[in-house]
Amino acid sequence: MDVENMELRWFRSRFSEAVFIYENQQEQKEEQLAQYTGRTSLVKDFLSQGDWRKEKFQALSVTLDPASAHHHLAVSGGQTSVTLEDTTEDPGEPCSILGQEAITSGRCYWEVEIRNGNRSEWGLGVCRGDVERKGWYREWPEVGFWVLGGYRGKLHALVTQSQEICDEVPHRVGVFLDLKEGDVSFYNMTDGSHLFSFPLTSSTGTLFPYFMIQSGDVSLTICSVVGVSTETPVPLNNLPSSLEETVNLSGDGFSSGSAVDGALPGADSPLLPYGPEAM
Repeated sequence: MDVENMELRWFRSRFSEAVFIYENQQEQKEEQLAQYTGRTSLVKDFLSQGDWRKEKFQALSVTLDPASAHHHLAVSGGQTSVTLEDTTEDPGEPCSILGQEAITSGRCYWEVEIRNGNRSEWGLGVCRGDVERKGWYREWPEVGFWVLGGYRGKLHALVTQSQEICDEVPHRVGVFLDLKEGDVSFYNMTDGSHLFSFPLTSSTGTLFPYFMIQSGDVSLTICSVVGVSTETPVPLNNLPSSLEETVNLSGDGFSSGSAVDGALPGADSPLLPYGPEAM
């Protein structure tokens, strides 16, 4: 739910008299019962941070794999941040790197901070472990990439025909991977708004966090998981059984459950599908 653009009405048993109305990003007091003026409020800060999504997913402590890095990339920050080695030179091809974590099942998320993203070309998301990343390649779902990227100051979903999502590049993006329902969704973690969702196929296979820089002085930095060092990946399949579902990092195979080829997330998915028209 996007709090900025939603309309919220709270009624008592008599629907002609409103206890609380939130519309056009502000409280509407004209129709509110006088005795409730100043006594009700919407806790927007909690909702906008997207905490409700995190309750359904395990936080994945992602570290970058230097062995998978393009030779034009520089990895720093305890293997959590990546930039171009020479920001004044255009390498002329996508320069990518993968996370070390091989994900085969479950629900997990990670967050990425994007600096100088509005004047650079970059991408982030997930990809299959067997994709081709040498030379010039396309980051399309058909070939194993599910990626959002910045291009000319705007955010795009990288599909066969690149689709513009918004005019401003977010400063912090959450990647929510749901291999139970079969989708990967992206959220602006600054305001909690939904950016885009890709459906996954039942033959997706093992997935890895994916990061790409093509030009500019952008930096992509994996945000620290609260209470867990990002330099020491946690074996999520050993977490307490009280969690709803563990994320399989063992590489024993894909177990997406109900995902089918081209299907959008199921009705009980904790994420919001973007809609078939996006694809």
